[in-house]
Amino acid sequence: MKRLALILLLTTGLLSGCGFHLRGTVVLPDSIRTVSISSPDGKLKNILTDRLESSKVTVVNSPTSDSAVIKITRANFSREVKTIDERGKSTGYVLIFKVSYQVLDSRGKELIKPSVASARRDYNFSQSQLLSATREEGLLRDEMRGDAAQGILSKMSRIR
Repeated sequence: MKRLALILLLTTGLLSGCGFHLRGTVVLPDSIRTVSISSPDGKLKNILTDRLESSKVTVVNSPTSDSAVIKITRANFSREVKTIDERGKSTGYVLIFKVSYQVLDSRGKELIKPSVASARRDYNFSQSQLLSATREEGLLRDEMRGDAAQGILSKMSRIR
C-alpha cells in the first residue's frame, strides 16, 4: 500500500513538474488575473470565458483599468470539398475554422500581436443521411471552437 502511494506521489510530482495540465485549464502569468473578451462569435467567447474562469481568472464584460483584453477580430468557418462520388456529388468535406485575434494589456499595449488560431476537421457526407450530417457538422464546429480557444490560451500562457 505504501509502495502504491509512493508511486502515485512520484507520478503526480513528475507530471506537475513538467508543466502538465488537464486539457482546458491554463496557467497564465500573474499579470493576467482579469480579462475582457471581445468576440463576434458568442460560442467562442463562452468557451474562452469558461476555460479562463476554471483557471481562476476573472472575466469581465468591459475592459477595466487592470484587465487584459482578448480581441477576436474575425472568426470564420469554411468548407472545402474533400471527396466526390462517381456522379460528381460531394461525399466528404474539410471544415476549417480560423480565428484572428490579439491580446492587449490594460494600457492597450500588445501582449500578443495579431495572430490566427485555426482548426480543421474532415467529415463524410451522405445525401441520404442529411440530418445526421448536419448534426455532425454542428458538433465538429463546437469542437473546433474549443481547439481554437485552447490555442489562444496556450499562447497567452507564454506571455512574459
